[in-house]
Amino acid sequence: MTAKKNQTLQNGSAKENVLQRVLHLPVVSSTCESLQRTYTSTKEAHPLMASVCEVYERGVQGASALAVWSMEPVVRRLEPQFAVANNLACRGLDHLEEKIPALQYPVDKLASELKDSISSPLQSAKSTIGNSVDKIM
Repeated sequence: MTAKKNQTLQNGSAKENVLQRVLHLPVVSSTCESLQRTYTSTKEAHPLMASVCEVYERGVQGASALAVWSMEPVVRRLEPQFAVANNLACRGLDHLEEKIPALQYPVDKLASELKDSISSPLQSAKSTIGNSVDKIM
């Protein structure tokens, strides 16, 4: 377990948090950063859209605060079950990280590698088809 995968609790012990681990995966974090940049640039480019987004953001903040406040007693009661579910999810994430190495790469690197892996066979197919058409002609 790496330090990045740990969340230090107030009592000093370390506990794995599956949500934090997922958010720290390079493929997820780079996607979130890209979406944030797009959202910010859209708001900057379109003032009317920015005002609508700001109203929406305030509404979401208020609703989430209310949801957290109202769910707190339930979360406290179900904390042992959440801990078990978190441990199971962490083990499942370990398995996914082992089986899918692409999760460890940022989206832009994956996209460029995918583009390269697709364009090479396409160029080969195009060349083969072109040669076959030339022979037929």
